[in-house]
Amino acid sequence: MTSTKKIFMTGATGVVGRALLSRLAGDKRSAGKNMPQVLVLSRNVSAASEPAVKFVTARLGEPENWRHTLQGCTEVVHMAAQTGKARPAQFERVNVEGTRHVLEAARAAGVKRFLFVSSIAATYPELTHYPYGRSKRDAEQLVRESGLEWAIVRPTIVLSRRAAIWHSLHGAAGLPLTPVFGGGRARIQPIHAEDLAECMATWIDEPQFTREAYDLGGPEALTFGDFLGRLRARKKRSPGALLPLPGKSAIAALALLEKFAFPLLPLTAGQLYAFVHDSTVKPNALLERHAAKMKNIEQMLDDLLKYD
Repeated sequence: MTSTKKIFMTGATGVVGRALLSRLAGDKRSAGKNMPQVLVLSRNVSAASEPAVKFVTARLGEPENWRHTLQGCTEVVHMAAQTGKARPAQFERVNVEGTRHVLEAARAAGVKRFLFVSSIAATYPELTHYPYGRSKRDAEQLVRESGLEWAIVRPTIVLSRRAAIWHSLHGAAGLPLTPVFGGGRARIQPIHAEDLAECMATWIDEPQFTREAYDLGGPEALTFGDFLGRLRARKKRSPGALLPLPGKSAIAALALLEKFAFPLLPLTAGQLYAFVHDSTVKPNALLERHAAKMKNIEQMLDDLLKYD
């Protein structure tokens, strides 16, 4: 990393953001390089572990309180997003309008390069009941039309010990029977958060990765059922003790219930989409740069189950 870089980040306190900050700091320690200056937009006051990291305490939806801080920045890495259970309007407000705010602030400040962290969900062929996927797809279009030197990364399922999806899978695999929607037939290609951060750090360092959307997944693709079976085996549960549940019909039923009982539902129709749609990636230059060094499924499980 060069010392002249100054990066504005949103979402840097999340799973991916923490991994990226750790990667940049590790680069400084291992290679004796200067960590770039990093400005982190956060709703909460936080203490930075690195002198090069400064926190800007403000809300994404109030750009008048933070857009001036982009002056002098060379890159923007936009990771902030609404995920999980939320109403469509909230996904629109955070993921689409929030992206619009960051793009407008970047253009006004003269920032040249912009990295948007989207999701493989934006590529699903059908998004009728998946407002998260729709919001990421729509935000991608704003990025493409921004006039900046943009790039988009679309991670698949991102695993780390901090990730909510990992805690859900880990808990489900510990049950006598592991429920799996869609019969566990959907194909997935999980990526470790550290490997995703490595790809993003390459974008920061190398300007040739531009004006492309890069699907990013780990080196192994397998079905949800196979992944849960391997996780159950590592937890010394019977690999075959899975409880298949309907996928598409459950999505339709939940979509109807959301109209009348949204606050009471434990999950939404959209949250089931990954169980019925394949989440695998297409080859691309950024992925190929790092594929050989990425953690495979067993190496991911070694790391994730280290403290079990």
